[in-house]
Amino acid sequence: MRFEFRLPDVGEGITESELLTWHVAAGEDVREDQLLCEIETDKATVEIPAPCSGRVEQLAAQVGQIVRVGEILAVFDAEQAPAQQFSGEKHAAPAMLPTSAAAPSAQPAGPVRAAPSTRRYAHQQDVDLATVTGSGPKGRVLREDIDAVLARCDQPTPIPPSAPSRTASSPAAPAGGERRWRLSGIAKAMYESMSRAAHVPQATTGFAVNAAAFEAARARLAAHTGQRVSYVALLIKALIPALKAAPQFNASLDDQTLEVIEKHYYHIGFAAYTDAGLVVPVIRDADRLSVVQLSANIDELAARARDRKLAPDDMRGATFTLSNWGSHGGQDIFGTPIINPPQVAILGMGRVRSEPVVVDDSRIEIQRRLNLVLSYDHRLIDGVTALRFMQPILAAVQDPLLLLADV
Repeated sequence: MRFEFRLPDVGEGITESELLTWHVAAGEDVREDQLLCEIETDKATVEIPAPCSGRVEQLAAQVGQIVRVGEILAVFDAEQAPAQQFSGEKHAAPAMLPTSAAAPSAQPAGPVRAAPSTRRYAHQQDVDLATVTGSGPKGRVLREDIDAVLARCDQPTPIPPSAPSRTASSPAAPAGGERRWRLSGIAKAMYESMSRAAHVPQATTGFAVNAAAFEAARARLAAHTGQRVSYVALLIKALIPALKAAPQFNASLDDQTLEVIEKHYYHIGFAAYTDAGLVVPVIRDADRLSVVQLSANIDELAARARDRKLAPDDMRGATFTLSNWGSHGGQDIFGTPIINPPQVAILGMGRVRSEPVVVDDSRIEIQRRLNLVLSYDHRLIDGVTALRFMQPILAAVQDPLLLLADV
């Protein structure tokens, strides 16, 4: 029987998604729960399984297409009626689809082999993957293949003799040309989040602290446990006591009721870079984890972020965020973290580096220094309160033994 499978509601209020890749082809027999396709929401890449066993009659969306929740993704000749995964009543009925015999000729006979990051790159560059010859294993399209296509497109096109000459009323386009592309996925989510942050009056205070003992403690812990210990994990251990002592930093602000909601749990978000943009995975109940467990969680979540395998729940519910601009580059000395609403504060950290420091107003000493920058909602937190909040964190960085005082 014919079954039209519509894009299901994946939660989080998401209304549309970009189709990244098909894992089946038209005419292929599939089994229920077999991987059907991957979509990219504003928050993560989501794998969509086949809703039923049967034969794929039609793939109703193209790779790179934005599909709204409730629109038809694929049509099956199902062995039996599957449970409808989307009610669809609240969405407009989709346009009548062509039959499989009248399917558009552009419909791919099989999925183009390419990594999700390569697909995004192709989409950003407005390159149709179906027109690219892959040079990777089994014809897999690589980023270099797309660059080669772009390089060919950049070759100057001779102007035919019959081309009309430009007039003063039609000025020549800039020689470099322009490219327009649509924000989607993580880039769109970052746009929306930072747009919300722009409505928050933020103040920022920077600090520099001697981190020699902090650095030595990290090395000793790694040697003792035989596992990597990250600076971010160690700083979270220093952060938790400060959040407990100053709960207004581990809070959100309800703009409608003007209420402050203090959180007595500690879900710490951390900024993770991916090729598609920044994401903020969340370590839940960070106060209950050892520094080794924190480090392992950070590494695992960061790896899944790079592979676009984070689920929406992995990026939801942070009560405070830590940003580490020092993990990239090495020449930068300062960064301004931006609050991720509805949170009210964010702490940024740089790279531990050697710097000359005037000691006792009489001599210069080379120290291992760490720059920390705190941004906070100035409607709720003033500068003096921010300074007091940072004191135990700075003290713990200078003397990590103080971390043992946390109960």
